[in-house]
Amino acid sequence: MKWKNIKLALKDQLPIKRFFINFVITRNAWGLFHKNSHIRGDGKGLKVMYNTRESAVRAAESMNIKYPDKHFSVYKCVHCDGYHVGKNNYRRQKMI
Repeated sequence: MKWKNIKLALKDQLPIKRFFINFVITRNAWGLFHKNSHIRGDGKGLKVMYNTRESAVRAAESMNIKYPDKHFSVYKCVHCDGYHVGKNNYRRQKMI
């Protein structure tokens, strides 16, 4: 983990209301620091790295259309210099 990536990942959780919800209430954002946040779900290699948040958002939107029963979200990886798309097994309502 690079300090620069940790700072960017934490900044990516702002505004403070979202940061509070993700780290304190739902505790979902703590997964950013786990090694599996950088590894594919099947354990066979690394997740696709997107160089910009915008390209990752486009990919997540495309996946949300293709798989409407799943929720895909974008996050800054603390293990590499890119962004990844994460998946939940349920459709989540936007909190903010």
